[in-house]
Amino acid sequence: MSIEELKKQFIVDDDVLKKRLESIGTKALEHCVVDKKGAVHFNNPKLTAKEKFQLTLAARAIASQMDSGLKAEVSVAELCANGIPKEQVYARAADLINEKYATSPKKGYYAAVPHKVEAMLDSIGKTPKKA
Repeated sequence: MSIEELKKQFIVDDDVLKKRLESIGTKALEHCVVDKKGAVHFNNPKLTAKEKFQLTLAARAIASQMDSGLKAEVSVAELCANGIPKEQVYARAADLINEKYATSPKKGYYAAVPHKVEAMLDSIGKTPKKA
């Protein structure tokens, strides 16, 4: 294999999410759905705050690729509406930003890092539960 062929396979575009949208979207369906207004609805009522946060960001990232009318960014108010207490929104946001799974494109808004969406989905249900 030539260096140019290797380069084409190894260095990928930023739209990794878009290229794998079907399989990543199928994974997300196991956990949630997104309505036409962008609200995320969870299938499991026993999710932790961190799992809800991750799913909300992942689902909106996926939805924004499928429908240009939906934004990937999620506001603090939307996260609170999804059952995450406001003080936990900021704590979970800090965790995910430090772990490089999320960004804050503007004050009070968060978005998933596109190439981390699948890993976020894969981690749901694997979070140790407190007794």
